[in-house]
Amino acid sequence: MQNIWYPWLNLTYKNIITNYQNKKLHHTILIESYNIQNTYKIIWAVIRWIFCNKKNGKKSCGKCTGCILIKTKNHPDFYILHSKNTNQIFEINKIRNIIKIIKNTAQQSHDKILWIPNYTSLTIFSINALLKIIEEPPKNTFFFIGNILYNKIHCTFKSRCVFYQIFTPNENIGLSWLKENTTIKKKNCLIALRINNYDPELAKNFIQKKNWIERIHFYEDITDAINKNNFLMLLPKLNTTDVLNKIYWIILLLWDSLKLKTNIFTYFINTDQIYLIQNISKKYSYITLNNILYSWIQCRYQLITIDNINYELLILQQLLKWQILKKR
Repeated sequence: MQNIWYPWLNLTYKNIITNYQNKKLHHTILIESYNIQNTYKIIWAVIRWIFCNKKNGKKSCGKCTGCILIKTKNHPDFYILHSKNTNQIFEINKIRNIIKIIKNTAQQSHDKILWIPNYTSLTIFSINALLKIIEEPPKNTFFFIGNILYNKIHCTFKSRCVFYQIFTPNENIGLSWLKENTTIKKKNCLIALRINNYDPELAKNFIQKKNWIERIHFYEDITDAINKNNFLMLLPKLNTTDVLNKIYWIILLLWDSLKLKTNIFTYFINTDQIYLIQNISKKYSYITLNNILYSWIQCRYQLITIDNINYELLILQQLLKWQILKKR
């Protein structure tokens, strides 16, 4: 388990710890985040703190017997429910075995904890099995469940939980974190944040890896295609394994051009591509831009949702649509 911590997780972490200290912590906690890794970090930190024998305020010491046992995942009062096997009977049996054990008195700690890293790994049968214990939980027993934001949750199960939701941090917090953890210019950090929907960790990976350079080269190819009015030049550039990324970059570019068309100058995403954005905005009417933007969005959706689709033909059709568009 990585120890990398993010400042936008502090509020949720402190809230859970405070409730525990005040003996007000609900027995079943479901933490939802835009990134499931965030739920791992918070739950793991809370579990370490609860089992720590030498707590320092809201921090665990990391050195006591409890901390060492948790670190090695050998604490007798800590259970992790992994449900990777698709065999539903096996999952139910595994849950029933854990439930049977967890009903016993804690062995080394005052508390017992069951951690379910990802709610989506549960079947309806395993959910029903869990409901029997979370409806009447044993004393000093806590259940922590991680989930992706907006994933559908079983209604009865949901009613038995207390929710904590972690959203992407605001732009200033994201920029501040990137400034502390990279050597990238603020302008480029802002672009990376907006491209990655304000997820700082994704932005950091994006800007430090080849995607950033590929994006710049791809926009140069688009500039060349517009100048020559030959969009079929882009076909080999899109006939790659990262086609979804490149279509996403096209969508963002067209979206910026549409915003410029309507005199919306704030929150441009591709602020390093103003010349290209201006060129596209001048070249096409609002209706044409809107239509081609929608067409690319639909194209990407089809590539994601339709199995065995002929993506080369689909992309060719998209480029031909762009090719025959009339100027304003």
